[in-house]
Amino acid sequence: MPIVNLNTFDELGDLANRHEWLLLDFWAPWCAPCKVMNPVLEQFSQLNPETVVVKVDVDQKHDLAAKFGVRAIPTLVLLRRDQFMGQEAGSKSLKDLTDWIEGLKEKVSQLA
Repeated sequence: MPIVNLNTFDELGDLANRHEWLLLDFWAPWCAPCKVMNPVLEQFSQLNPETVVVKVDVDQKHDLAAKFGVRAIPTLVLLRRDQFMGQEAGSKSLKDLTDWIEGLKEKVSQLA
């Protein structure tokens, strides 16, 4: 699935109802490390279609950023449907991003 730009909070609920895994990318247009993450997230999205990448512009959606306790950008939040699974701040390589997400997913599968 292509990367989704979040426009409304309701959209997030709709996505959570339709997809098991959501990766929220809290970013801003003026943030240089956020720009570095763009190609990484594009690659991740292509390689991992089961995880929907959702971009959240903190300048436009500061209420959502506050809800997730975002204090630095870029910040990545992994959700399973509407359940919080993990959060990381800072840019990552594709390998580090994939390893982080797979580690969180593995913990969930061990609990099931």
